Amino acid sequence: MGDMPIIEPGSWLNPENKPEWCEVGSVGRFVVPVDGGRFERHHHDDHEIWMNWEGKAKILVDGAESYVQAGDIVLTRAGDVHDVIEVYETLRGFFTETGLPQGGRIGHLDGVAHDVPAMPLPADFPER
Repeated sequence: MGDMPIIEPGSWLNPENKPEWCEVGSVGRFVVPVDGGRFERHHHDDHEIWMNWEGKAKILVDGAESYVQAGDIVLTRAGDVHDVIEVYETLRGFFTETGLPQGGRIGHLDGVAHDVPAMPLPADFPER
């Protein structure tokens, strides 16, 4: 086997463990379960991309609320406060931070962890 990095579930690629050639800031997975879900309202010094592969939820990005579901890609700009504020079906996804600007700080900034309430699917939730 070669030296190809494999990021296993429960871990994430970050500045402490990423290969020198890797230019992204971090990569990992997230889960917000219906039972006992928690998330952290936060922002980053770099841009972040989420790919949701399962579930349905309501998120907050830079003051605007939106519904997300499996297959959606969410883009947050550096400095945009973002959060998962309601979950309707367990939300599972993948994230990557694009890479820090010179002098940028790593990870969640000004994070405030909270319970994410499980709610019934709203009547206006878009079905695809």
